[in-house]
Amino acid sequence: MIELFGHPTQNVLKAQILLEELGIEYRRINDRLLEPGSPEHDTFMQASPTGQVPALHDPQTGAKLFESSAILIYLAEKFGQFLPSQDTPLERAETLKWLLFESASLTPAMLDIYHYTLQAEDEHPYSEQRARTRSRQALNVLENRLSDGREYFGGDYSIADMIVYPWMVILEDFADIPLSDYPNLEAWTTRVGQRPAVKKAEAP
Repeated sequence: MIELFGHPTQNVLKAQILLEELGIEYRRINDRLLEPGSPEHDTFMQASPTGQVPALHDPQTGAKLFESSAILIYLAEKFGQFLPSQDTPLERAETLKWLLFESASLTPAMLDIYHYTLQAEDEHPYSEQRARTRSRQALNVLENRLSDGREYFGGDYSIADMIVYPWMVILEDFADIPLSDYPNLEAWTTRVGQRPAVKKAEAP
């Protein structure tokens, strides 16, 4: 059975959504409850040498992975769903483009908001403003992608959608950026959030 390591975070939710969409059995292990030196803790550290989550262990193949995008690509390729095959390189590249855009642009900006706004003891107005500006730049790109009436980022519903969705549902509370500023993204978020597997992944 696949093991997903991680306490509840938006990045962990990305992997959970895909696992639920695939309909496979998996076990989520809260990394904060692992005792150092235990077999599960050792597996987690082998999978994620940085100690960051999510991390994944697939006993069937021996795969030990960290980084949300790598986990999503691995699972999509293993089970042949939610990522176009190499037989359709253009469609595959479109999906991967948006997946990697989220990883390289949106997530770093959102994490900067978290650190400078919610975690830092001192005020960092320049850093906070820069993080929100970068977040809005990424959101504008995503909004424009959906401006021609398309329903999903890569074509069909895919891992590119799963990696973006978790940030949208906390956008206003987390980053003080109203999702309603981005009507295409807001409609897309509602559409994705209605999927049974997404609801199940989000359940406590």
